[in-house]
Amino acid sequence: MSASERIAARISVRQRLLGLWLLMHPGPSLVTVLAYAVFALLAAHGRPDPARLAVTVVGMIGVQFAISALNDYRDREADARSAKNKPLARGALPAWVALVATAFFTALMIACYAPYGWAPLLMASGFLALGFAYDLGLKSTPLGAVLLGLAFPLLPLLAWELFASVTPALYWTFALGLALGPAIHLADALPDTAADSAVGARGLTQALGRWALLTCWLLLVAANALVIVLAILGLTPARPLALLIAEPLALGALLAAVINGRPDGRSERQRLRVNFLLTIFIALVTAIGWLASAVL
Repeated sequence: MSASERIAARISVRQRLLGLWLLMHPGPSLVTVLAYAVFALLAAHGRPDPARLAVTVVGMIGVQFAISALNDYRDREADARSAKNKPLARGALPAWVALVATAFFTALMIACYAPYGWAPLLMASGFLALGFAYDLGLKSTPLGAVLLGLAFPLLPLLAWELFASVTPALYWTFALGLALGPAIHLADALPDTAADSAVGARGLTQALGRWALLTCWLLLVAANALVIVLAILGLTPARPLALLIAEPLALGALLAAVINGRPDGRSERQRLRVNFLLTIFIALVTAIGWLASAVL
């Protein structure tokens, strides 16, 4: 019996189930699903069709879990070399499980969105395709950040397609996404910069070096500046109350991120993980505030 087989034999069913759950990257995955659900509620003015919302939320879970499983399958050898605590890297699950999960959750996505027509299915499939492209190598290049910038705007477009109707103003979401998506990418990658660099990653974080964190913050500033400029110039409809609530929240959280970035008693990795959570909060508040102002 090989060493890997002996390790696998000692792993309990509970450990395997936990490994399967961790394979899905539940934190980031469910935050994305939550964002879609919030966009759906906004599009339907708080009264979405319950069955349609439930089915499409399950479909979005399928999208996210398929992307996550393929990500860990692709990175399993690099994760093992960098000693990351990933289920495939530490032998909690065999690699084929990730491929089966990717296929299963892709099929689940198709089954959930196909009943609502070609447009929602193509939007969800586009998000999935961008996620797969990210997994299959582009995340280790500066283009990985651009893929996220293109993918995230598909969430509100999908929500409005299913629960309202897509308006011209909504396409400005892509401009907003090209600021927020790379900011999220940088915030997510920063805690693992050293480990990723050691296994040959050459993504945006590596390209920016010590400027990566500052760039993350500047991208968040740019996104909020774009929201304000669109409102002031009248390029999109604007509801001042929505902006007066969202913008101070977003900018206050950004100030908290900058303060959090200063050296203190915590490790750099701890501070960067907090920065990631604050970046997610800022991105959600910015996007929701803009949608409430310009699209509802």
